Amino acid sequence: MFLVSRGPIGHRILLHFLLVAPLQAQGLSETEAIQRALARPEWQAVTQLPARQGEGAAKDARAWLAPSLEWSRERFTGIQPGKREDTIILTQGVDVSGRWLAKREAAIKREEAGKADSQIRTAGLVAQVRETFFDAIAARERVSRLDRSLARLGKVQDQVDRLHTAGEMSGLERGRVRREVELLKGRQAQEQTALGRAETQLGTLLGEKIASLQGRLMPPPPGALEQLLGHQQAGPGTAMTLAMEAAAQADAKAARRWMPDLQVGVGVKRWQENGLSGNGSVLSLGLALPMPGRVKGNQMKAEAEARAAAAQAKLQREREVAELRSVWEEATTLRASAEQMSREALLDSDKVESAQEAAFAAGEMDLLARLDGVRSLLEAELAALDQAQRARRACIALDRLLGKVNP
Repeated sequence: MFLVSRGPIGHRILLHFLLVAPLQAQGLSETEAIQRALARPEWQAVTQLPARQGEGAAKDARAWLAPSLEWSRERFTGIQPGKREDTIILTQGVDVSGRWLAKREAAIKREEAGKADSQIRTAGLVAQVRETFFDAIAARERVSRLDRSLARLGKVQDQVDRLHTAGEMSGLERGRVRREVELLKGRQAQEQTALGRAETQLGTLLGEKIASLQGRLMPPPPGALEQLLGHQQAGPGTAMTLAMEAAAQADAKAARRWMPDLQVGVGVKRWQENGLSGNGSVLSLGLALPMPGRVKGNQMKAEAEARAAAAQAKLQREREVAELRSVWEEATTLRASAEQMSREALLDSDKVESAQEAAFAAGEMDLLARLDGVRSLLEAELAALDQAQRARRACIALDRLLGKVNP
């Protein structure tokens, strides 16, 4: 056990241990919760789906055009009865226009977009785990504050019971204190239920039962806005929009390459007639005749999609920058407010409680004022916790916009 002085330094130390410092009992930390969630095969399958899809499509696009093998047999009747010819020919398509290269480029860009999408999904999962984790932390803190308030009311009840025994306080006032205690116990039961629900939700995300947690509800101050804007430009959201824009441009380039693939075939032919036989070679060239109307239609469609992708990428970047600025301002304001509220609510709570207790014992404060003082202390503490939770959620939303996985 240790003592904390009542000076400014002692007040800061007390505030640190009351709200900012981790819970004393060792338990699951925020980082460990994130690691356990990301290690689950189920979450890996969900978050990595876009990357695997893009990887498979790019692998297929990198492969050469598939050749075809054809066998045919011809029999003759009439003036050449018994004549037979067998032909085996291997045909390969040749990309003379460069359309296959453009499509491969588009698939590679979509592979990059899929990887970025998987990073975004992972960041979303991390944000969900962190929000649920700190919901449980906040619920535990609220239960703790209610326990302290019940202890304060217990002191009031003891004083009232002694005064009632001495005939200095009526039974009506004694009953008022008991009702206040019962109301606070009912509120405590609600918060205990909320705590169990938050821990259950966190356990569902992690795939295990939660025993204890350790963490700080008050978030650290967010970084400088300009620095965060630079991180956003290198983040997965920007990478995804740029890759999708480049893929649409490559598709438009492929549509402009209207020349069809050239089909080149080589093979052998064997003939047989009246007991005689022979072999020969076969060379074939094939080209599908392009339809001008269809070619023009495909080009118009691809170019329109490319313009729309470029416009959407620009709008997305502008929206992300505006949202980042807004969330950064919210996180900064809420954290400053939460820190101020915590300082005012918790720093002198014990001193205020001692003064109220002494004033009530000396008859300088009536029972209603004493009960109102207990309630005001509790409401101030709970309001400070709620504001700290809002600030934490804003910081988590900021990290999610940046695509951060490690807080």
